[in-house]
Amino acid sequence: MSYAGISVREALEKLNAPNNGWYLPQVQRQYVWGARHESEDYVCLLLDSLLQRYPIGGVVLWETDQKVPYRYFVQDYLPGHYARQVDEGRWGAAKALVYDGQQRLQTLYSVLRHRFNGRILHFDLLFDSATAEADETGFLFRDAGAEADPRYLRMTELSCLRCNEDEKVDLEDRALVAAADDKGLKLRVRRNLSALWDIFVDTNHKSIAYFSVKADTEKEVNEVFRRLNTGGIALTQLELVLGKIKAVQSDYEEKLWALSEAITKKSGGIMFSSTSILQFFHLLIKNTIRISEARLDAEDIPAFLDILENDSEPLVEVFSSYLNGLFSINHASIVPRWLAVLPIAAYLTELKRHGHEWRIRTWDESEVRLVHQYFLLSQLCDWNTQTMVNAFAREAMEAGRNNWSFPLDTIRQIAVEKNRTGELNEYQLLSQPWLSTKVLMPGRSYVFHDSKPQVDHIFPLKLDGQDEAYQEAVDVLWNFQPVSAEVNNYKRARHPREFFKAADGSKYFGAYDFVPATDSELWDAPLAFVAERRKHMLAALEGLYGLKVVKTGDEGI
Repeated sequence: MSYAGISVREALEKLNAPNNGWYLPQVQRQYVWGARHESEDYVCLLLDSLLQRYPIGGVVLWETDQKVPYRYFVQDYLPGHYARQVDEGRWGAAKALVYDGQQRLQTLYSVLRHRFNGRILHFDLLFDSATAEADETGFLFRDAGAEADPRYLRMTELSCLRCNEDEKVDLEDRALVAAADDKGLKLRVRRNLSALWDIFVDTNHKSIAYFSVKADTEKEVNEVFRRLNTGGIALTQLELVLGKIKAVQSDYEEKLWALSEAITKKSGGIMFSSTSILQFFHLLIKNTIRISEARLDAEDIPAFLDILENDSEPLVEVFSSYLNGLFSINHASIVPRWLAVLPIAAYLTELKRHGHEWRIRTWDESEVRLVHQYFLLSQLCDWNTQTMVNAFAREAMEAGRNNWSFPLDTIRQIAVEKNRTGELNEYQLLSQPWLSTKVLMPGRSYVFHDSKPQVDHIFPLKLDGQDEAYQEAVDVLWNFQPVSAEVNNYKRARHPREFFKAADGSKYFGAYDFVPATDSELWDAPLAFVAERRKHMLAALEGLYGLKVVKTGDEGI
């Protein structure tokens, strides 16, 4: 059978339709949008390709009424929204499962019928394709609450209009307001509307090519899918392993999502993806984070099911009670090396499995300190390769089974053998200022803006009368303080002593750590202030965690 054609309108009406609708098979990877601006550019180019009548690639379907699990297309897209599984009672319904073309169809469905990150796709009716650059299109996103403007046509409105002349004339009457009395602009508006109508409303132009696979079993169509991915973006090893698990428990991925969401909620905001969770489970089962479908044995599938059901609590404990509870870490970007965190979770898991006390906050301080030291050294000294993490986890799991202390000394020796430093150097603290600032002030929580924490330079970079040497001296960890944007707005480039003595700033003095009294002479000497604060912060590192930075040359620390 050759490819057939279908209009954009007809394809949209097929998606998630109750009778013979188009859906997603379990084998499909989840849609990943990427950064918002990059995704919006991609969407606009895809829609423009349709408008220019360029080919956008074919869609491959498996039409079947076999009882197999499948998923809905996502409607309103927001981060963390995934394609959910259809109720089991409908698995035997007549349907078409999209094995190739998911990305394009999902994009069209979300932006032409729903929302994208709370934003609405529009077309600028005054756009002039004759003068535009090659990468410019008339499509753009606007906030859902943006004030209506006749110049910008909502694509959700257009794509739902009935294909008849009355609807078309009414739309044109409304749109021509954007051109005022300019005949040239009126002609441009009419030209743009006509092109949009032909592609997104009229069903006569078949913009999308699709091919229906004739197969008797899901295994056959999966082989078609595998071949389609040859030379393209093949499924990853993790996706292949997940597919085998879902063949036994179809909602396994949804349960991983639920666990990921629980971690985010209980940790105050740390996002740990479902794929990272599966990688951790693989570490517990196969003693490696390097996932390979070839390594998977028949008995491993029940083990994956069992871990999710019975061994999730220790992983949540690492995020909720340890990272957030003891360090006030509330965002994934604070921790630069997430693989190195997994041996801690593996240690807690084995403690729990063997009936030992696994909740960190109930331990003696000396036991907690070993985990603290491992966490900080692994992050700051870059103990994070796959080989290292596998070896660390094996040692940690053996210690957990036997109720031994966390094996820091053994792990440190492994790191040294892998050409990593076993002791902490000052440059390593300075190279990770977000984490270093956070752990030195564990009682403070970062406030984030676009994945970036709000941090104040106590002595501001742009202080009147100071030169470039001053800026370099104060742009350092020892001058940083986690604060809210509110404090930054008040303080800005003001001298800190003046700010802390002023009526609007004195109330914030208690929000700062390792600072002298407001009448100290150190406020008159920025470099001396930074040097003194450094001493206090290094003393806190030793007092809180038992860690010292090694001496460099003749420097006494």
